[in-house]
Order: sequence, then C-alpha cells, then structure tokens
Amino acid sequence: MKFSLFRGCFIPVRLPHIESISIKILEDLGVEFQIVDEFSCCPEPVAFLNDKLTGLAIAARNISIAEEMGHDILTLCNGCSYSLMHANELLKTNEDLREKVNDVLSVTDHYFKGTIEVKHFAKVIYEDIGLDTLKKHLEKPLTGINVATHTGCHIISPPEIMRFDNPIDPIILDKMVSVLGEKAIDYDLKNLCCGWTLTNFGNRESASKLIGEKLGSMRSAGADCITVICPQCFYQFDTGQFLAQRSMQLNFKLPVFFYLQLLALTMGYSLDDIGYKDHRVKEPSLEEKLGRFLD
Repeated sequence: MKFSLFRGCFIPVRLPHIESISIKILEDLGVEFQIVDEFSCCPEPVAFLNDKLTGLAIAARNISIAEEMGHDILTLCNGCSYSLMHANELLKTNEDLREKVNDVLSVTDHYFKGTIEVKHFAKVIYEDIGLDTLKKHLEKPLTGINVATHTGCHIISPPEIMRFDNPIDPIILDKMVSVLGEKAIDYDLKNLCCGWTLTNFGNRESASKLIGEKLGSMRSAGADCITVICPQCFYQFDTGQFLAQRSMQLNFKLPVFFYLQLLALTMGYSLDDIGYKDHRVKEPSLEEKLGRFLD
C-alpha cells in the first residue's frame, strides 16, 4: 500500500525536527508514501465549527487530491486525522451535502468521490505493520524508562468514525511503548485533555492549570517522560509545560517525545538525530538514563 503523506500545517511550521525524523522512520519501516505539496490545512477542527461547509470543502479538496493519485492518506496529526476522517465519512454517506461541497470544489477543478481512506500513522504501525514486525526493527530497547502515554482527544472520539482504541480506556499507545522495552505507566488523569485548545482558543491560565495537574499526576506515578502521537499535544507538553512551570511553580520537568522519536531511539538514532536539542523541556537525569542505551 502506498500513501499520500499529509504533513499538515503545524509540524512543518513549528516542529520541523519531528517532520524530519518521522519521514526517516516511516521509510525505515518500509512504509511507501509520496509527499504532496498541494495539500492545504486539513482544516483545523476547532476553527471551522461555525463554518461547516467551508471546513468540509477544504477537507474534501485535500481528499480529492489523494484520490486523483490513487492513494490513501497517511497523517502525522490527531487533528488532521479528525478533520479528514469526519469529512470523508460525512461526504460518503450524505449525498446532498456531497453535491454542495462538490459545487464549491468545482472552481478548483477537483471533485470528491469518496474512494480512499485516511489513516493516522499510529494506526498504520499498530494494524498494518504490527507490533511483532516492529520488534524486528529495534536495536536498542529502552528498558528501565517509565513513560506516561497521552493518546489525545481527537483520535479516539467519536469511536464510530475514528475507529482507534477505546475512548474510555485507551491502551494502544501503551502497547506501542511497551514493545520498545519501556514501561507504560498508568496514572490518574490519563484521559484528561492536554489543554492545547484552551491555550489557543480559550484561556491560557486555565490551560496552564490543567496541564500542571496532568503533569503532576504523571510525575506522582513515576514517569520519566511523556510520549504523544499528536503535534499539538507535543507542543502543549513541551512549550505549554515550559510556560506552566513559571505560573504553576512546578519543581520538576517531564520531557515529551513524539512516538516516532522514541521509536527512532530504539532503532539506533541519537538524541541529536531526533531533534531533542530543539525541545524546550529537557531533563539531565533522563538524558543520563537514555545514554546507557545510546552510547
């Protein structure tokens, strides 16, 4: 299977080091994909809540481009997955709405047909590649590292559309961490939102309070670091944590890794290779633990 890689807006602009290592690791895993420069914003799922037709038309244009190439879409972002999967499902099943959207698209010379699927990279790793196969790519399992997983909101709800994990008790990311040799710890506020939407569309003070509580729950459970599968969640646990340390007076630091960064470490890449130097939140004690495996 070959994919059209949907990088989104957020990763290339704010987290280019994650884009770089993600592309390398997907290639190493044998995932075939084509980078598509014609893609636009997904669009961002919260920003278009009050302008549904415009949001659907933007998503449909992206999907139609992949349809013309004959590829399913592979995403690196929970929000992109949410927008594109919702639009795909809705337009496939609602003929009247599909006609309205295609009328809007007519000026772009694209047409939504509903012939492809949208898949998040985590789903491709878990379902298409499989964890047993993933093990064969590992050179340096990171035993003794305690990881707090954060699956994120957009990828698990509503389950009838997203079809990834249990929204009440998500465990897939825990399994994906455990296969790397690390321990995925349980913690009280595991299902609590990271607060990124509050930061950008609501109240930053409330967002800092929320993330401070979640980080405290992770820390109390013994986490050495955090892993996520969404760039917005990454940004919130990195830059958001950096800001919360000031307002909440947090006396600890929990570095966050995009899952493909953690996977890269077990495949022989270094901290420099994965762009760790570009993270805002770093912790020498974690770096010392990782150094045992990376030297």
